[in-house]
Amino acid sequence: MTPEFEIAGNRYRFDRMPAQTETRILRRFAPMIAEAVPLVLAPGPRIALRSNMDVQKVIQTVFRAWGRLSDDDTDMIERASCGSLTREHGGAWVPVWPKGDPEPAFPDIDGATLEHMVGYALGFTVKRWLEGGGEMVPAEIRAVIGKLH
Repeated sequence: MTPEFEIAGNRYRFDRMPAQTETRILRRFAPMIAEAVPLVLAPGPRIALRSNMDVQKVIQTVFRAWGRLSDDDTDMIERASCGSLTREHGGAWVPVWPKGDPEPAFPDIDGATLEHMVGYALGFTVKRWLEGGGEMVPAEIRAVIGKLH
């Protein structure tokens, strides 16, 4: 089933990203992930969440790394994420950010809405990756991801 969500009274659908686009986004986020992993995962041979995770420090680390992304990287992430979304409009599902367009298709999409949509698109992508990992990903991490969307 195609994941759907609502922001500001509008219904959105996540239609997936091309694999190469996912890889390019992951590469841009790799430094952020590298900084956050030791704050989130417990040391040791198995993947497990830290019992004493400092959520404030994790959030600070993520936002600091997000702020270091270049404008070009940010544009690519936003366009690719919103390019994977459609919005229910007039009884049809319309692309949120048509390929090649300089802005989203809907003028009511402001910065906050845009970042929420990016979060959903990236979250659905990560969730699919983790679910695809099956038993390689510990149940506690799958449970946390399952609560995000």
